[in-house]
Amino acid sequence: MKMKALLVGSGHWAQNHIRAYQACKEVELVGLVDVFPGAAVEAVAKQFGIGYASRDLREAVKAVKPDLVDVAANPHYRLEALRAAEGLGVKLFNLEKPLALTPDEAYQIDWMTRAGKARVVVGHQKKWMKTWARMAKVIRDGDLGPIRFYRATCMGNLLEQGTHLVDMVLYFHQYRPLKWVMGQVDDLQGFDKEGAPAPDAAIATLCFDDDTRAYLTLGSAGYAVPGEAEFWFQMAVEAYGDRGHIKNTLNQKLEIACYDKGTLVREDSAWDTDWLAGLSAHLDAAARYAADPAVGHISSMENSIKSYQAIMAIYASAAGAGRVTLPQSFGNSILAKLQARRA
Repeated sequence: MKMKALLVGSGHWAQNHIRAYQACKEVELVGLVDVFPGAAVEAVAKQFGIGYASRDLREAVKAVKPDLVDVAANPHYRLEALRAAEGLGVKLFNLEKPLALTPDEAYQIDWMTRAGKARVVVGHQKKWMKTWARMAKVIRDGDLGPIRFYRATCMGNLLEQGTHLVDMVLYFHQYRPLKWVMGQVDDLQGFDKEGAPAPDAAIATLCFDDDTRAYLTLGSAGYAVPGEAEFWFQMAVEAYGDRGHIKNTLNQKLEIACYDKGTLVREDSAWDTDWLAGLSAHLDAAARYAADPAVGHISSMENSIKSYQAIMAIYASAAGAGRVTLPQSFGNSILAKLQARRA
C-alpha cells in the first residue's frame, strides 16, 4: 500500500513535485495546499487531477490524513508548516531547500526532530540524479584512493544553488564532521531577494576532520562551466584522490580518471533527462523513511543540518570571525552583522 502525501505549494517547483509524484512507486499525492494569498491552488489541483485542495494546512491534514507533508512553498514557510501540522499524526515532512532562512528557525526545526515532534528530510534531490549518484559511489568505493581535495562551483547564491552545492560536497565526503571553515562574501544586495536572501558572491574553504579540503565558489564568484549557456546549470563538483579524480557538471559531462589504470571515462550528465527521476527517487526514499525510520535517508535532518551549519559558518567567518571552528551554534546576530557591513 502506498504512503499518502499532502503537497504544500502550487507554484512552478511545486508543480514539478506533482509531476514527480506521478512517477513515484511508493507514495501517492492525495491533496494540495497553498496558504499564500492569491495562490491558484484550486486551479492547479484541477489541472493535475488532484481531488482535494485547501488554503489551510491544519484542516487539510485533518481531512486527508497524510503520512508525508511535502513543503514546496515559499522559503519563509518552513517552521510554520511544521507547527501547523504538529500533533496530527504526520510521519514525515519533506522541506524544500533552503531548510530555513535564519539560524534560529533552522535550530528550532532541528529541535523538533530531536524531540520527536517531527521527522524531516530536506529536498536535496540532485543527489539522486544518475551521474551524481555514480560520483558518490565511485568516491565511496575507493576507486580514486583517499580523497584529498574537492573543488565546487555554482552561480546561484548560498541559499539558491549554494545549499545544493555545500550539501553535495558533504555528502560525497560521507558527512564527516567539519573541523573549520573560512569564508568571504560580497554583493550583499542579494539580501534583498525574497526567496533566497543571501550574499550574491561567496568563496569558502571547508576543512574536514581528516584534513581533506574543499574549495567553493558561489554566485558571482562562481566560474562558468565550459560549453554551458544556462545560468542555473553552471554547477560543477570535482574530487581529487591519490589514484584518480572525478568531475561532474549538472548538465554537461561526468568524467572519471583512474591514474593507475590509465583509464578516462566520460558520459553525459543531463538535467532535462534526469531531474524528474531524481526527484521521484528522493520522494520514494522519503516514503520508505516515513514507513520505517530505521532505513534512514541521505537528506535526513541529521545530515541536512550539517550542510546548513557549514553555510552559517561561512557567514560567521565573513562577518569577522576569521577561521571558524566547528562544532558550534550560530544565532541570527551573524545576519545582522552582515547587514550592518552592507550598510
